[in-house]
Amino acid sequence: MKALSLAIDAHHALTPELREQIVQNVRARLQDPPYRLLSPEHFRTLAMLDTAGHPVVSLYLELTPERRVGRAWQSAFSALTHQVFQTMDEAVRNSVNADLQDIQRALDDQLPELGRGAAFFACRERGIWRQIALPIPLPDRIQIGPRPYLRPLLRCWGRSDRMLVALLSREQSRFFVSHLGTVEEIYRVKGQRIRGMLTDRVPRDRRDALANQLMKDEAKALASMTEVIGRELETSHFLLCAPPDMNAAFRAHLSKESLSRLGMFEANVHASPTEIGAAAAAVQEQLKVREERGLVDQLREASPVAVSTGVQETLDCLSEGRVLTLVADDSYAADGTHCRQCGCLFETTQLSKCPACGETDLEPIDDLVEAALQQALERRAQVVFIRDPARRLALAEKAPLQALLRY
Repeated sequence: MKALSLAIDAHHALTPELREQIVQNVRARLQDPPYRLLSPEHFRTLAMLDTAGHPVVSLYLELTPERRVGRAWQSAFSALTHQVFQTMDEAVRNSVNADLQDIQRALDDQLPELGRGAAFFACRERGIWRQIALPIPLPDRIQIGPRPYLRPLLRCWGRSDRMLVALLSREQSRFFVSHLGTVEEIYRVKGQRIRGMLTDRVPRDRRDALANQLMKDEAKALASMTEVIGRELETSHFLLCAPPDMNAAFRAHLSKESLSRLGMFEANVHASPTEIGAAAAAVQEQLKVREERGLVDQLREASPVAVSTGVQETLDCLSEGRVLTLVADDSYAADGTHCRQCGCLFETTQLSKCPACGETDLEPIDDLVEAALQQALERRAQVVFIRDPARRLALAEKAPLQALLRY
Protein backbone atom coordinates (compact mmCIF):
# COMPACT_ATOMS: atom_id res chain seq x y z
CA MET A 1 0.00 0.00 0.00
CA LYS A 2 1.34 3.44 -0.95
CA ALA A 3 2.48 5.79 1.82
CA LEU A 4 -0.14 8.37 2.76
CA SER A 5 0.69 12.08 2.64
CA LEU A 6 -0.42 15.01 4.77
CA ALA A 7 0.77 18.50 5.68
CA ILE A 8 1.64 19.81 9.14
CA ASP A 9 2.69 23.45 9.26
CA ALA A 10 1.53 26.88 10.34
CA HIS A 11 -1.62 26.48 8.25
CA HIS A 12 -2.28 22.77 8.96
CA ALA A 13 -2.33 21.87 12.65
CA LEU A 14 -2.56 18.36 14.08
CA THR A 15 -6.20 18.73 15.08
CA PRO A 16 -8.22 16.04 16.89
CA GLU A 17 -9.92 15.36 13.55
CA LEU A 18 -6.61 14.82 11.79
CA ARG A 19 -5.38 12.66 14.65
CA GLU A 20 -8.46 10.46 14.32
CA GLN A 21 -7.94 10.30 10.56
CA ILE A 22 -4.39 9.03 11.12
CA VAL A 23 -5.69 6.35 13.50
CA GLN A 24 -8.30 5.21 10.97
CA ASN A 25 -5.74 5.15 8.15
CA VAL A 26 -3.37 2.97 10.17
CA ARG A 27 -6.19 0.58 11.09
CA ALA A 28 -7.30 0.41 7.45
CA ARG A 29 -3.78 -0.58 6.41
CA LEU A 30 -3.79 -3.40 8.93
CA GLN A 31 -7.02 -4.74 7.44
CA ASP A 32 -5.73 -4.70 3.86
CA PRO A 33 -5.49 -8.41 2.81
CA PRO A 34 -1.96 -8.32 1.34
CA TYR A 35 -0.63 -6.16 4.19
CA ARG A 36 2.49 -7.78 5.58
CA LEU A 37 2.85 -6.02 8.92
CA LEU A 38 1.00 -8.47 11.12
CA SER A 39 -0.55 -6.75 14.09
CA PRO A 40 -0.91 -8.17 17.60
CA GLU A 41 -4.66 -8.05 17.03
CA HIS A 42 -4.24 -10.38 14.04
CA PHE A 43 -2.55 -12.90 16.29
CA ARG A 44 -5.14 -12.55 19.03
CA THR A 45 -7.93 -13.13 16.50
CA LEU A 46 -6.21 -16.20 15.08
CA ALA A 47 -5.50 -17.60 18.55
CA MET A 48 -9.17 -17.40 19.50
CA LEU A 49 -10.40 -19.35 16.47
CA ASP A 50 -11.82 -22.67 17.64
CA THR A 51 -13.56 -25.08 15.27
CA ALA A 52 -15.12 -27.27 17.96
CA GLY A 53 -13.31 -30.32 16.63
CA HIS A 54 -13.28 -29.64 12.89
CA PRO A 55 -9.70 -29.72 11.56
CA VAL A 56 -7.94 -26.48 10.66
CA VAL A 57 -5.23 -26.64 8.04
CA SER A 58 -2.22 -24.48 8.95
CA LEU A 59 0.18 -24.25 6.02
CA TYR A 60 3.54 -22.48 5.87
CA LEU A 61 5.23 -22.41 2.47
CA GLU A 62 8.47 -20.80 1.32
CA LEU A 63 8.05 -18.67 -1.80
CA THR A 64 11.62 -17.60 -2.44
CA PRO A 65 12.68 -16.57 -5.97
CA GLU A 66 14.00 -20.10 -6.53
CA ARG A 67 10.61 -21.54 -5.63
CA ARG A 68 8.91 -19.35 -8.22
CA VAL A 69 11.05 -20.54 -11.13
CA GLY A 70 9.15 -23.17 -13.09
CA ARG A 71 6.50 -23.22 -10.35
CA ALA A 72 8.84 -25.21 -8.12
CA TRP A 73 6.61 -24.34 -5.16
CA GLN A 74 4.07 -26.86 -6.49
CA SER A 75 6.49 -29.75 -5.90
CA ALA A 76 7.05 -28.62 -2.31
CA PHE A 77 3.30 -28.20 -1.79
CA SER A 78 2.59 -31.68 -3.19
CA ALA A 79 5.25 -33.24 -0.97
CA LEU A 80 3.72 -31.62 2.11
CA THR A 81 0.20 -32.76 1.28
CA HIS A 82 1.37 -36.30 0.53
CA GLN A 83 3.18 -36.45 3.86
CA VAL A 84 0.22 -35.24 5.89
CA PHE A 85 -2.23 -37.61 4.17
CA GLN A 86 -0.22 -40.61 5.37
CA THR A 87 -1.13 -39.91 9.00
CA MET A 88 -4.92 -39.37 8.92
CA ASP A 89 -8.07 -41.39 8.41
CA GLU A 90 -10.30 -41.07 5.33
CA ALA A 91 -12.95 -38.79 6.88
CA VAL A 92 -10.40 -36.22 8.01
CA ARG A 93 -8.52 -36.60 4.73
CA ASN A 94 -11.58 -35.62 2.70
CA SER A 95 -12.18 -32.51 4.80
CA VAL A 96 -8.54 -31.48 4.76
CA ASN A 97 -8.23 -32.16 1.02
CA ALA A 98 -10.95 -29.61 0.26
CA ASP A 99 -9.08 -26.97 2.29
CA LEU A 100 -5.78 -27.81 0.59
CA GLN A 101 -7.41 -27.46 -2.83
CA ASP A 102 -8.66 -24.00 -1.82
CA ILE A 103 -5.13 -23.06 -0.75
CA GLN A 104 -3.63 -24.32 -4.01
CA ARG A 105 -6.14 -22.27 -6.04
CA ALA A 106 -5.23 -19.18 -4.00
CA LEU A 107 -1.56 -19.77 -4.70
CA ASP A 108 -2.24 -20.25 -8.40
CA ASP A 109 -4.24 -17.02 -8.54
CA GLN A 110 -2.17 -14.76 -6.32
CA LEU A 111 1.38 -16.08 -6.27
CA PRO A 112 2.80 -13.13 -8.24
CA GLU A 113 1.65 -10.74 -5.50
CA LEU A 114 3.01 -12.66 -2.55
CA GLY A 115 6.30 -12.08 -0.78
CA ARG A 116 8.98 -14.64 0.14
CA GLY A 117 6.61 -16.81 2.13
CA ALA A 118 2.95 -17.45 2.83
CA ALA A 119 0.83 -18.75 5.68
CA PHE A 120 -2.70 -20.10 5.31
CA PHE A 121 -5.24 -21.10 7.95
CA ALA A 122 -8.31 -22.79 6.50
CA CYS A 123 -11.36 -24.76 7.59
CA ARG A 124 -14.13 -24.75 4.98
CA GLU A 125 -16.63 -26.46 7.31
CA ARG A 126 -16.39 -23.56 9.79
CA GLY A 127 -15.92 -20.77 7.25
CA ILE A 128 -12.34 -20.01 8.35
CA TRP A 129 -9.94 -18.56 5.80
CA ARG A 130 -6.84 -16.51 6.56
CA GLN A 131 -4.18 -15.83 3.96
CA ILE A 132 -1.02 -13.98 5.00
CA ALA A 133 1.80 -12.90 2.69
CA LEU A 134 5.16 -12.76 4.43
CA PRO A 135 8.31 -10.86 3.49
CA ILE A 136 10.44 -13.67 4.95
CA PRO A 137 10.40 -17.41 4.20
CA LEU A 138 9.30 -19.70 7.01
CA PRO A 139 10.09 -23.45 6.87
CA ASP A 140 7.56 -25.53 4.95
CA ARG A 141 5.02 -27.16 7.24
CA ILE A 142 1.45 -28.41 7.38
CA GLN A 143 -0.19 -28.79 10.77
CA ILE A 144 -3.71 -30.19 11.23
CA GLY A 145 -5.55 -29.45 14.46
CA PRO A 146 -8.61 -27.83 16.03
CA ARG A 147 -6.90 -24.40 16.06
CA PRO A 148 -4.43 -22.48 13.88
CA TYR A 149 -0.79 -23.37 14.46
CA LEU A 150 0.89 -20.02 15.18
CA ARG A 151 4.28 -20.76 16.69
CA PRO A 152 6.31 -20.26 13.46
CA LEU A 153 4.73 -16.84 13.00
CA LEU A 154 5.14 -15.85 16.62
CA ARG A 155 8.78 -16.94 16.73
CA CYS A 156 9.70 -14.65 13.85
CA TRP A 157 7.42 -11.87 15.06
CA GLY A 158 7.95 -11.31 18.77
CA ARG A 159 7.41 -8.09 20.71
CA SER A 160 10.73 -6.54 19.72
CA ASP A 161 10.40 -7.19 15.99
CA ARG A 162 8.14 -4.25 15.12
CA MET A 163 9.64 -0.77 15.27
CA LEU A 164 8.50 2.66 14.11
CA VAL A 165 11.14 4.55 12.14
CA ALA A 166 10.92 8.37 11.85
CA LEU A 167 13.10 10.50 9.55
CA LEU A 168 12.47 14.16 10.30
CA SER A 169 13.40 17.38 8.54
CA ARG A 170 11.90 20.86 8.46
CA GLU A 171 10.42 20.49 5.00
CA GLN A 172 9.60 16.77 4.90
CA SER A 173 9.29 13.96 7.40
CA ARG A 174 8.73 10.26 6.73
CA PHE A 175 7.42 7.43 8.90
CA PHE A 176 8.20 3.74 8.30
CA VAL A 177 7.48 0.47 10.05
CA SER A 178 10.31 -2.04 10.29
CA HIS A 179 9.00 -5.56 10.69
CA LEU A 180 10.08 -9.10 9.83
CA GLY A 181 13.17 -7.87 8.05
CA THR A 182 11.43 -5.30 5.84
CA VAL A 183 10.90 -1.55 6.02
CA GLU A 184 7.67 -0.10 4.66
CA GLU A 185 6.80 3.59 4.40
CA ILE A 186 3.40 4.44 5.85
CA TYR A 187 3.32 8.25 6.10
CA ARG A 188 4.99 11.20 4.41
CA VAL A 189 4.50 14.59 6.08
CA LYS A 190 5.07 17.87 4.30
CA GLY A 191 6.38 20.47 6.73
CA GLN A 192 6.86 24.22 6.73
CA ARG A 193 8.95 25.89 4.03
CA ILE A 194 10.36 28.37 6.50
CA ARG A 195 12.39 30.25 3.94
CA GLY A 196 9.22 31.21 2.10
CA MET A 197 7.66 32.65 5.25
CA LEU A 198 10.56 34.86 6.29
CA THR A 199 9.83 37.71 3.91
CA ASP A 200 10.66 41.38 4.27
CA ARG A 201 7.46 41.78 6.30
CA VAL A 202 9.14 39.92 9.18
CA PRO A 203 11.67 42.11 11.01
CA ARG A 204 15.18 40.81 10.58
CA ASP A 205 15.77 40.56 14.32
CA ARG A 206 12.71 38.29 14.70
CA ARG A 207 13.41 35.87 11.87
CA ASP A 208 15.54 33.43 13.85
CA ALA A 209 13.03 33.38 16.71
CA LEU A 210 10.12 32.81 14.29
CA ALA A 211 11.96 30.03 12.45
CA ASN A 212 12.80 28.35 15.75
CA GLN A 213 9.20 28.54 16.99
CA LEU A 214 7.85 27.11 13.72
CA MET A 215 10.29 24.23 13.98
CA LYS A 216 9.28 23.53 17.59
CA ASP A 217 5.58 23.54 16.68
CA GLU A 218 6.22 21.10 13.85
CA ALA A 219 8.35 18.84 16.07
CA LYS A 220 5.59 18.80 18.70
CA ALA A 221 3.02 17.71 16.10
CA LEU A 222 5.36 15.03 14.74
CA ALA A 223 6.01 13.71 18.26
CA SER A 224 2.28 13.44 18.84
CA MET A 225 1.85 11.69 15.51
CA THR A 226 4.64 9.26 16.43
CA GLU A 227 2.87 8.33 19.66
CA VAL A 228 -0.43 7.78 17.83
CA ILE A 229 1.04 5.54 15.13
CA GLY A 230 3.22 3.63 17.59
CA ARG A 231 0.25 2.94 19.83
CA GLU A 232 -1.93 1.68 16.96
CA LEU A 233 0.80 -0.58 15.54
CA GLU A 234 1.96 -1.66 19.04
CA THR A 235 5.59 -1.04 18.14
CA SER A 236 8.27 -1.96 20.64
CA HIS A 237 10.69 0.90 19.84
CA PHE A 238 11.03 4.18 17.97
CA LEU A 239 14.04 4.80 15.73
CA LEU A 240 14.76 8.47 15.06
CA CYS A 241 16.87 10.31 12.52
CA ALA A 242 16.67 14.11 12.73
CA PRO A 243 18.91 17.22 12.66
CA PRO A 244 20.11 18.26 16.15
CA ASP A 245 17.70 21.16 16.72
CA MET A 246 14.67 19.22 15.54
CA ASN A 247 15.84 16.14 17.45
CA ALA A 248 15.86 18.08 20.73
CA ALA A 249 12.47 19.69 20.08
CA PHE A 250 10.94 16.34 19.08
CA ARG A 251 12.27 14.51 22.16
CA ALA A 252 10.98 17.29 24.43
CA HIS A 253 7.41 16.33 23.49
CA LEU A 254 7.69 12.54 23.76
CA SER A 255 6.35 10.76 26.82
CA LYS A 256 8.79 9.23 29.31
CA GLU A 257 7.69 5.78 28.23
CA SER A 258 8.42 6.57 24.57
CA LEU A 259 11.80 8.10 25.39
CA SER A 260 12.80 4.88 27.13
CA ARG A 261 12.18 3.04 23.86
CA LEU A 262 13.95 5.52 21.57
CA GLY A 263 16.99 4.70 19.45
CA MET A 264 19.00 6.97 17.14
CA PHE A 265 20.41 6.29 13.67
CA GLU A 266 21.57 8.26 10.65
CA ALA A 267 20.17 8.22 7.11
CA ASN A 268 19.25 10.58 4.28
CA VAL A 269 15.64 11.71 4.55
CA HIS A 270 15.25 10.98 0.81
CA ALA A 271 16.71 7.46 1.02
CA SER A 272 14.83 4.39 -0.21
CA PRO A 273 13.18 2.00 2.29
CA THR A 274 15.94 -0.55 1.61
CA GLU A 275 18.65 2.02 2.37
CA ILE A 276 16.84 3.11 5.53
CA GLY A 277 16.50 -0.50 6.66
CA ALA A 278 20.22 -1.06 6.18
CA ALA A 279 21.07 2.14 8.08
CA ALA A 280 18.83 1.19 11.02
CA ALA A 281 19.68 -2.54 11.17
CA ALA A 282 22.55 -2.31 13.66
CA VAL A 283 20.56 -0.11 16.05
CA GLN A 284 17.59 -2.47 15.83
CA GLU A 285 19.71 -5.45 16.83
CA GLN A 286 21.19 -3.49 19.73
CA LEU A 287 17.70 -2.58 20.94
CA LYS A 288 16.51 -6.20 20.70
CA VAL A 289 19.48 -7.46 22.71
CA ARG A 290 19.02 -4.65 25.23
CA GLU A 291 15.34 -5.51 25.65
CA GLU A 292 16.07 -9.21 26.13
CA ARG A 293 18.74 -8.40 28.70
CA GLY A 294 16.43 -6.01 30.53
CA LEU A 295 13.57 -8.52 30.55
CA VAL A 296 15.69 -11.37 31.88
CA ASP A 297 17.13 -9.05 34.53
CA GLN A 298 13.61 -7.99 35.46
CA LEU A 299 12.57 -11.62 35.91
CA ARG A 300 15.61 -12.25 38.08
CA GLU A 301 15.28 -9.18 40.28
CA ALA A 302 11.49 -8.93 40.65
CA SER A 303 9.67 -9.78 43.84
CA PRO A 304 8.68 -13.48 43.96
CA VAL A 305 5.00 -12.50 43.89
CA ALA A 306 5.48 -10.57 40.62
CA VAL A 307 6.95 -13.42 38.56
CA SER A 308 6.54 -17.11 37.86
CA THR A 309 9.84 -18.92 37.53
CA GLY A 310 8.90 -22.54 36.89
CA VAL A 311 7.28 -24.07 33.82
CA GLN A 312 4.25 -25.51 35.62
CA GLU A 313 3.89 -22.40 37.79
CA THR A 314 3.83 -20.31 34.60
CA LEU A 315 1.24 -22.57 33.00
CA ASP A 316 -0.93 -22.31 36.12
CA CYS A 317 -0.68 -18.50 36.06
CA LEU A 318 -1.66 -18.53 32.39
CA SER A 319 -4.79 -20.54 33.13
CA GLU A 320 -5.69 -18.06 35.89
CA GLY A 321 -5.25 -15.08 33.54
CA ARG A 322 -2.47 -13.57 35.67
CA VAL A 323 0.28 -13.42 33.01
CA LEU A 324 1.24 -9.98 31.72
CA THR A 325 4.27 -11.08 29.66
CA LEU A 326 5.07 -14.67 28.73
CA VAL A 327 8.82 -15.20 28.24
CA ALA A 328 10.06 -18.31 26.44
CA ASP A 329 13.46 -19.64 25.43
CA ASP A 330 13.27 -19.65 21.62
CA SER A 331 14.65 -23.21 21.49
CA TYR A 332 12.41 -24.70 24.18
CA ALA A 333 10.25 -27.62 23.06
CA ALA A 334 8.31 -30.12 25.18
CA ASP A 335 5.28 -32.40 25.22
CA GLY A 336 2.49 -31.85 27.68
CA THR A 337 -1.16 -32.41 28.56
CA HIS A 338 -4.25 -30.28 28.00
CA CYS A 339 -7.52 -30.56 29.90
CA ARG A 340 -10.40 -30.15 27.48
CA GLN A 341 -12.77 -29.36 30.34
CA CYS A 342 -11.04 -26.44 32.10
CA GLY A 343 -8.31 -25.62 29.56
CA CYS A 344 -5.39 -26.04 31.97
CA LEU A 345 -1.98 -27.07 30.64
CA PHE A 346 0.48 -29.42 32.34
CA GLU A 347 4.11 -30.18 31.60
CA THR A 348 3.72 -33.80 32.66
CA THR A 349 2.33 -36.35 30.20
CA GLN A 350 1.51 -38.96 32.86
CA LEU A 351 -1.93 -37.82 34.10
CA SER A 352 -5.12 -39.81 34.49
CA LYS A 353 -7.23 -36.84 35.62
CA CYS A 354 -6.86 -33.05 35.68
CA PRO A 355 -5.22 -31.78 38.91
CA ALA A 356 -7.24 -28.55 38.60
CA CYS A 357 -10.81 -29.74 37.96
CA GLY A 358 -10.61 -33.50 38.47
CA GLU A 359 -11.98 -34.35 34.99
CA THR A 360 -10.52 -37.16 32.91
CA ASP A 361 -11.06 -35.51 29.51
CA LEU A 362 -7.35 -35.00 28.83
CA GLU A 363 -5.44 -34.85 25.56
CA PRO A 364 -1.69 -35.13 24.92
CA ILE A 365 -0.06 -32.19 23.14
CA ASP A 366 3.23 -32.40 21.29
CA ASP A 367 4.08 -28.68 21.59
CA LEU A 368 3.53 -27.30 25.07
CA VAL A 369 4.96 -23.89 24.12
CA GLU A 370 2.51 -23.53 21.21
CA ALA A 371 -0.41 -24.25 23.54
CA ALA A 372 0.93 -21.73 26.08
CA LEU A 373 1.30 -19.11 23.34
CA GLN A 374 -2.31 -19.66 22.32
CA GLN A 375 -3.49 -19.08 25.88
CA ALA A 376 -1.29 -16.01 26.27
CA LEU A 377 -2.75 -14.42 23.16
CA GLU A 378 -6.31 -15.23 24.18
CA ARG A 379 -5.71 -13.46 27.48
CA ARG A 380 -4.07 -10.45 25.81
CA ALA A 381 -0.67 -11.15 27.35
CA GLN A 382 2.51 -10.14 25.57
CA VAL A 383 4.73 -12.88 24.17
CA VAL A 384 8.53 -12.60 24.12
CA PHE A 385 11.05 -15.11 22.80
CA ILE A 386 14.59 -14.94 24.16
CA ARG A 387 17.06 -15.54 21.33
CA ASP A 388 20.38 -14.11 22.51
CA PRO A 389 22.56 -17.09 23.68
CA ALA A 390 23.75 -15.35 26.87
CA ARG A 391 20.21 -14.37 27.84
CA ARG A 392 18.90 -17.87 27.12
CA LEU A 393 21.49 -19.30 29.51
CA ALA A 394 20.46 -16.79 32.17
CA LEU A 395 16.78 -17.65 31.66
CA ALA A 396 17.52 -21.38 31.91
CA GLU A 397 18.89 -20.94 35.44
CA LYS A 398 15.27 -21.12 36.62
CA ALA A 399 13.09 -22.31 33.73
CA PRO A 400 12.79 -21.97 29.92
CA LEU A 401 9.23 -20.67 30.33
CA GLN A 402 8.61 -17.83 32.78
CA ALA A 403 6.28 -14.85 33.15
CA LEU A 404 5.84 -11.37 34.53
CA LEU A 405 2.50 -11.31 36.34
CA ARG A 406 -0.36 -8.83 36.46
CA TYR A 407 -1.07 -9.69 40.09
